[in-house]
Amino acid sequence: MFREVFGLTDQEILRRLEEAAEVVSMKKGQVLFQEGEIPTKLSFLLSGLLRGYFLDANGRDITDCFAYEAGAPAMACLGIGKPACISVECLTDSQLVEVPIPLVQELLETYPQLYQLYTRLLLKALAQHWGVKAVMHQYDATRRYQWFMRTYPGLHQQVSGKHIASFLGMTQVTLSRLRRTLRESGQL
Repeated sequence: MFREVFGLTDQEILRRLEEAAEVVSMKKGQVLFQEGEIPTKLSFLLSGLLRGYFLDANGRDITDCFAYEAGAPAMACLGIGKPACISVECLTDSQLVEVPIPLVQELLETYPQLYQLYTRLLLKALAQHWGVKAVMHQYDATRRYQWFMRTYPGLHQQVSGKHIASFLGMTQVTLSRLRRTLRESGQL
């Protein structure tokens, strides 16, 4: 993964990461970490499907993001070693690669190539979150769902309507009506 997905080439970085990395299998419904916890390992998705979520002021579960591509970081905050801003849950049986945070911090300070990778991953995550924010405020419910279907092809078959509706800022009833209307009009 470090070579193929992230494009790392420095043999010393690869050796140290591969020595310390551990592949972990997690079951559907298992939580990687809870909001407020300080993760001790940096996790990357190998296979499966994750969602980040938080509770709103009324205690409702709000889906913030999905991770489904190999190499996706399962981070719940912007800073390594900081408390998680969201909780992360497995929506399917999943495999992750975990690397101890102290090693990651050491390698980031020592190797510019790794720091550049970290910066690219942060910028990608920021762009995705800003994109979601723009969609949430600029599109009506129908256009938000159509955007979701284009942006996350096939994900609607793996994720419950409850989580999709939450992610798109609508109720399950609204989502169900939208799906029916779009199917009946041949747009789905």
